[in-house]
Amino acid sequence: MPQNMNEKKLGKRKLVLGALEIEAPAVVAVLSGEEAARNAGVAEGLGADLVEVRLDLLPGDPIRIIREVREATTLPIIATNRMIQEGGAFHGGEDERIEILAGASAWADIVDVELRAEGRDRLMKMVDGPVIISYHDFEGMPPLDVLRSMLKEIFEAGAEIAKIALTPASLEDCLDLLKLVLETEGPTTLMGMGDVGRHLRAVAPIYGSVLTYGYIESATAPGQIPVKALREVLDVLMG
Repeated sequence: MPQNMNEKKLGKRKLVLGALEIEAPAVVAVLSGEEAARNAGVAEGLGADLVEVRLDLLPGDPIRIIREVREATTLPIIATNRMIQEGGAFHGGEDERIEILAGASAWADIVDVELRAEGRDRLMKMVDGPVIISYHDFEGMPPLDVLRSMLKEIFEAGAEIAKIALTPASLEDCLDLLKLVLETEGPTTLMGMGDVGRHLRAVAPIYGSVLTYGYIESATAPGQIPVKALREVLDVLMG
């Protein structure tokens, strides 16, 4: 999996996910709450390249709302129904969570499922489009050798994109994570959570992270940055 780090070059690149083509690094606007559909229409004007619909953070019927999001934007949609163990707010059973996510995939271009989810393999048999397999640690970060093994496991499981969101304790941890992204061959998204890792959301794309997530009205993860600010910083740093 590691490649020559010098092979990665600064600048934008095409990311092909089945029939979907994205210019990476791409800014993802996270949509949640009552205003999800309205904010979907706002996201493109703020510089987002994709939107993520957090099904676990929607009121009422999440399928109805993702349909409304689909009607409100032409941007590609990521559907996510995050489990509580990795920072989400879905309180039902795993079978129900997976059923909702699979149903939402009809209006989404990509689905996100956790590496450690019991229903991961079942979901991947139920959806036709590209899949992000993700891992979140809100308290720290595993050692680098564990993360390397985890990324290998993610890609072997069939992910088009690997996503890891971690909480580094020091700037040295941040440097290790940037090196990890730089050396990883498959499309990888790295995000730092908390005060120490916050800057990775803007800096990691320079090192090869393909997606970075921001908010429109309120943050959905520690250290998240507004979409507009992310777009401005990336435009300055990457031209």
